[in-house]
This record gives sequence, C-alpha cells and structure tokens, in this order.
Amino acid sequence: MHIPDGFLSTSVSLATWGVGGLSVAASLAAERRDAHPMPAGTLGSIAAFLFAAQLVNVPVAPGTSGHLVGATLAAVMLGPWRAVIVMAVVLAVQAVLFQDGGIAALGANLVDMGLAGSFVGYTLAWLVARRARDPRRSVWGAMLGAFAGTLAAATLAALWLALSGLYPLSGVLSLMLITHAAIGVLEAALTGGILVTVLRWRPDLVRGLGGETAAVRPATFAVGVLGLAITVAAFAAPLASSLPDGFDRTVELLGLADKAHPTWPAPLAGYVFPWGSSSALAAAVAGALGAGVVAVLAWAVSRTLSTEDAAHR
Repeated sequence: MHIPDGFLSTSVSLATWGVGGLSVAASLAAERRDAHPMPAGTLGSIAAFLFAAQLVNVPVAPGTSGHLVGATLAAVMLGPWRAVIVMAVVLAVQAVLFQDGGIAALGANLVDMGLAGSFVGYTLAWLVARRARDPRRSVWGAMLGAFAGTLAAATLAALWLALSGLYPLSGVLSLMLITHAAIGVLEAALTGGILVTVLRWRPDLVRGLGGETAAVRPATFAVGVLGLAITVAAFAAPLASSLPDGFDRTVELLGLADKAHPTWPAPLAGYVFPWGSSSALAAAVAGALGAGVVAVLAWAVSRTLSTEDAAHR
C-alpha cells in the first residue's frame, strides 16, 4: 500500500506530513512518559521483523499480491503508540534507502499504515479482548483489527488520491477496497498465526492489551527476533511474488500507473544493489542490510527516550 511520489498534490502531501509528524511526536511523548518503557532491543527487533515481513509478497488474488504490514500486530504486542514509532522507522528506511513509497508521500503512508493501521486495529482488538483475559479473545480481536486496519488504510489512500484530483472518490475507493479485502484476510491470518505463537511461548511480550509490564529475558528475545528478521529478508524476500500489490494494481486498473515519479535517488531502489551479477543475491543482501538498519535506528530512538527519561528523574 506504499504510495509512491507523483500521486499526491502538494497540499495533500503537506497535510499528511503534518498529521504524520504530530502522530510520531505524540507517540514519542507517550513512550517518554511511560513508567514501564519497552526495552530498546525489543522495539528494534520487532521493527526489523516487520521490515523483513513486508518484503515477502504472496499472491492473494488474480493479478494482485500482498504482504504483512504488521501495524496491528505491533500495537497488540507493544501498545499503539509504540507501533506508530516502529512503523515510522520502517517506512522512513523503505522510502529513503529503497524508494519503496515516496518521500513526499511518506506522511500519507505513515497515516495510512502507521496511524490507522495501529489504532484502528488496536481499538477493535481491545474491544474484543477487554471482557475476558482469554488469549483466544486476544487473537481473534487482533485478527479482526488487522483486517479492519487494512481496509481503513486502503480507504485513506483512496481519499488522498481523490483529494489530489486524480480520480473521483467513489471509483477509486471501491477498487481499493476490493483489491485490499484479500490482503486484509492475509493480514489477519498472519497476525493471528504470529500472535498464537508468541502467546504460546512468550506471553510476557504481549503488553499492548494489558499484559505483563516487564518482559522476561528481553535480550534473548531481541536477538532471536533480529536473527529471524535477517533470515527472512535474506532468504524469503528474493522469492517474493512479482505481482503488483493492492495499490499498484488499483492504479494500473485506473490507468494512473504512469503518475509515479520518484523525487529521491534512493541508493538501493527496488531492494537491489546497482551492481552484482545475481539479482537474487543482491535482493538478499539489500533486504538483510535494510533489516539491520531498521533495527539499529529503532533501537537508537528507544534508547534515546530511555536515557532522556532517566536523566529527568
């Protein structure tokens, strides 16, 4: 659902950058005030995993592929404001290093996938799970939230295109919802499967829905998840489907695909190195490198907040 540059008007880009920037600032402030901050390594490793997971597109419908976004999963595990921070890091690295989503469109992508994906998904998950501390309710709530968050993000993306004057809202919205319904099912299934596994082995890490305030052996978890993220990026990402994702498929059907015009010469555009004889190897190295950059950046942000909080006490 990453919107490239060239699709949004200047006014829409500025407005969404403003909303996205305020959401990140509010999320950073919320984490700074939290009496039980998330370990920096945990935040970094989950950010790296979401980055890697987003590289693996799979066919979901004729002519369309999709991948895990993970905003609702992150919100259920970490809390919605931490999910916004994680998604902001992931989306920024994707745009700057890999030209996956535009720089001018970064605010819109953050509002769509980060803000809406996190808070819409989290709200539904919380509503389902709040009546009973039953892990099954948490899983079903997260799955419902993941599906709803996907459609909410698709709705907002359609709104930005309409406000930019590219296509009437009724036409683009219907196509976006159709192409993203199957992606929403994939998002729900992957969210549920991952959450079941985490609740089975490390329930202490699911803090977003009122779980434990402190994780057991967070360093071990962080190293394990980071290793998994790099493995997925290096070995699964090169096998990803080449079919267009939901947004690309929609603009193709609307005849708007030629609107994409990158404004930033990303050094690893398309997740490949500009040199090397093997495209699979280049994609593997680029993906693993990206996962590492995301992990370090998210760790640094979280570590800085923890240091500032300690200094003010």
